[in-house]
Amino acid sequence: MNPFMPEGLIPLTVGEPRLGNSAITEYVNVSEAEMVWIDCYITAAAATSTVCTPLKAYAAAGTGSAVLGFNCPIWAGTHVAGAALTLARQTDAANFSTAATAGVHRVIFQIDPAALGKHATLGDYKYMSCTVTGLVADYVACTFWVKPRYQSDTIATTRWIV
Repeated sequence: MNPFMPEGLIPLTVGEPRLGNSAITEYVNVSEAEMVWIDCYITAAAATSTVCTPLKAYAAAGTGSAVLGFNCPIWAGTHVAGAALTLARQTDAANFSTAATAGVHRVIFQIDPAALGKHATLGDYKYMSCTVTGLVADYVACTFWVKPRYQSDTIATTRWIV
């Protein structure tokens, strides 16, 4: 995977950088998306693992939130002093734990919104978020890169962040 996102994707920064102990992003409406990439940056202050977990929900407020329930493609890498951050393909999974290394970590999940499924009684899962659990001193920022289903959809014509 190229670390630079291709043209035509809509970047949604879902919340300001925050401390990483159970940081959770805002929910994003992915019902009009063909594909979504969740791009997490973690600045780890100490040699401790950080866990990134994408979530799905059937309502904008996160109602009925749950883990994905399926595995998705993941790329991850770590920048430590003297080394460049290089993304490497990881084993498909529903979440990812970074290496227990101080430095800047980047984790990217590729998720097909069509795979989110339905809640047993309450309808389609069409909202996504991400939670990052680590040390209180870790800073976390996440960007959702959205590929619209229809080329005419833009950040101005579709309401993505709810």
